[in-house]
Amino acid sequence: MNRFIKLVNFEMNRFIKLYIGLLVLTAISQFVSIFIAKSDYLNRAEQAKYASSSKALEEFISVNGTISFHHVTNNIFFVAPIAICVALMLLYIFMIWYRDYFGKNTFIYRLFMVPTSRMTIYYAKAITILIMILSLIAYQFILLPIEITIFENSVPSELLSKVSTLDLILNNMLFTTVLPSNFIQFLLSYGVGLVSIFAIFTVILLERSFRWKGIVLGILYAAFIVIVLISPILINELVLMPNNGFSLYPKEVFYIELGLIGLITAISIMLSKYLLQNKVSV
Repeated sequence: MNRFIKLVNFEMNRFIKLYIGLLVLTAISQFVSIFIAKSDYLNRAEQAKYASSSKALEEFISVNGTISFHHVTNNIFFVAPIAICVALMLLYIFMIWYRDYFGKNTFIYRLFMVPTSRMTIYYAKAITILIMILSLIAYQFILLPIEITIFENSVPSELLSKVSTLDLILNNMLFTTVLPSNFIQFLLSYGVGLVSIFAIFTVILLERSFRWKGIVLGILYAAFIVIVLISPILINELVLMPNNGFSLYPKEVFYIELGLIGLITAISIMLSKYLLQNKVSV
């Protein structure tokens, strides 16, 4: 356990500069989106001379509506850093392995010489990815109430529609994707995310084990996983309903999917273990 914690800490430290950069980028970009959304709306309000009379205010609101934090979340500067974080985390799932192979002094030689199981290294890399993803999500939800407070304090009350952090999370597509309000959807979304990490690790190890043949095997393995995960939905929609006139209940589909996620995760880990112990070369 001590070696595992040291390996996780080691992997975290290798990523920490880029990680802090993502945090800073997210905060700066989203505060810029607040300024842009607010300024654009208030400039239009000033041009309409909304403050000159109650009638002018009513006419402006009837045409433009009031402003809420939803206007900010629709701004490209708010969404862009989130997209960048997602893209970089996907890239880092590959980098966390390939960096050791192609980096300076081929570090994988030294890593595999550590007196511990290769699966300990495997799990340390997987946990590092999970910690990074979950901490980025937590950081965004810590930022939200701060951003909402700053935004609402900078807009005249007569032009403002207040939105609570909870309402924003529950009613914004961006945040419901990251944090589904439905527990079943939450388990499915993060279950698919978890199995994706282990599946990509397996694809990488297949490529490292068999090189060009491994690329083909990796593609086939990824295709197999996609087919397995969507098969309950396809069978339900294309086979059961047209031929038998009934379909599985959503909860039944959920339990099947959950079982498949667990099965694919177990297969990916066992296959990765076999490859690490018997096939992977450095």
